[in-house]
Amino acid sequence: MEKSFEVIIFYKYTPVADPEGFVVWVRDLCAKVGINGRILIAKEGVNGTVEGTREQLDVFESALQGSKFGDFSDLWFKSSVGTGCSFRKLKVKAREYILNIGLEERDIDPNKITGQHIDADELHEMFLNDEDFTIIDMRNDYEFQVGRFDKSVDPGMRNFRDLKDVVSGMEELKTKKVVTVCTYGVRCEKASGFLLENGFQNVSQLNGGIGTYMKKYPGQNFKGSLYVFDERMTEQFVENYEVVGECVACGEKSERFGNCGNHFCHKQLIICTKCSDEPRMCNGNCGNLKV
Repeated sequence: MEKSFEVIIFYKYTPVADPEGFVVWVRDLCAKVGINGRILIAKEGVNGTVEGTREQLDVFESALQGSKFGDFSDLWFKSSVGTGCSFRKLKVKAREYILNIGLEERDIDPNKITGQHIDADELHEMFLNDEDFTIIDMRNDYEFQVGRFDKSVDPGMRNFRDLKDVVSGMEELKTKKVVTVCTYGVRCEKASGFLLENGFQNVSQLNGGIGTYMKKYPGQNFKGSLYVFDERMTEQFVENYEVVGECVACGEKSERFGNCGNHFCHKQLIICTKCSDEPRMCNGNCGNLKV
C-alpha cells in the first residue's frame, strides 16, 4: 500500500528558557521519528514545518506538546497534503527570533500587542455581507502575485523585514477596518501589532492564515494558489481554479517559479516554460534568471 504524506505547519510565541537545548531535543526527536523539515527556535517561541506520514506526525506532535522547554500543550498543527519529498533534509536552528521583523532596537511581542483574532467563519461572513474592510497581505510580493484574497492590497514587501519601510504607504488605511493575512498566521501576529503601534485603529488578523481559510472555504474569495516554502512551491484547494500569476517576461498566466541569477538577490520570479530558456532580468537590473 502506497504511503500518504502530510506537511504540518506550527508556531507559538511563548517563552523558551533554553533554545539551544530545545534545538538538540527537537533534532533528536525528528531523527527518531524519521521526518524532515525546517524548525526555528528562539527565546520567543517555535516556528516550523515538517513532513511525514500521519503515524510519524502523531508521535512528533504528541512529544512536542508534552516537551518541558515551553508551554506547548495547546500548540496548533495545520496540516496539508504532502508529497513525501517536500523537504530534502532536516534543519533545526536556534535564532534570535523565530520571525525577524527588522527592528534594530526592539521587536514586537505578540503576547503584549497584536491584532484581534478572527477565524475563517468570521472572515467569510464579512465577504458574504460585503462589509467595508481591506485585507493587508503580509506575505512577500511574489507570494501575493501567485494568489490573493479579494479586497486585498499588496504592501510591496520583498521580505517581511520590509514592513517597517512600507507602512508609510498605507496611511489612508489607518482609520479603516483592516484584516492582516499570511500563509498560516505567524507573520500576522507581529505585523498586526506593528500596525497598531503605528497608529492603525481597527486591526484584525486571520487566525490560522490563508491555508486554514481555504481548507474550509475552498475556491471562495481567493484567486490563484497558495505559495508554500518547500519543494511543492504552491498549494491548491480546488481542481479548477483561476491562475493569476503572470510571467515576468511575456505576461502569460503561469505559476512556475525561478530564482534571480544574481547571488545577492535570488528573488523568486514567475517565469513560464516558454520563456525559461532565455536570460531574464529581475526588476530590470538584477541579473539573469536561474532556471
